[in-house]
Amino acid sequence: MGEPHVISALRDKRAELSGTIRALESKIGQHRANLMHLDATLRLFAPEIDPGSITPKRPKARNEWFRHGECLRLIYDVLRDSAAPINTGEVVCRLMTIKGIESADRATARLFSKAVNSTLLRARDTIETVPVGKEMCWRIKAAA
Repeated sequence: MGEPHVISALRDKRAELSGTIRALESKIGQHRANLMHLDATLRLFAPEIDPGSITPKRPKARNEWFRHGECLRLIYDVLRDSAAPINTGEVVCRLMTIKGIESADRATARLFSKAVNSTLLRARDTIETVPVGKEMCWRIKAAA
């Protein structure tokens, strides 16, 4: 037979995984029941609608660095404190410093940068890009 400590560790890992699967299956069952109740309620208010024809939405994954709306608020603070428009890399560096995130880990820095960039792009009504030399920089739009 194999090494007892290896067998023990594998048994523990299997028990953990099977427990996770059981908990997830329970959640799926509850979500299916909730969906059935919601479909029945929808049919009460609009009998002509086929609930199965409604396209499912993919859940949005929240990042681990920002609470809801925090990234945009911090971007506003960074842009307000800057005397001139700044590029995305500088915005990212300043936010990483504010959040106390090590920039040495390239994978983390890339994901963090992606989160900040997508927030900048979604805020087009209040934040604009301006050319500075050969690069595009960000600033808060002037009040009209």
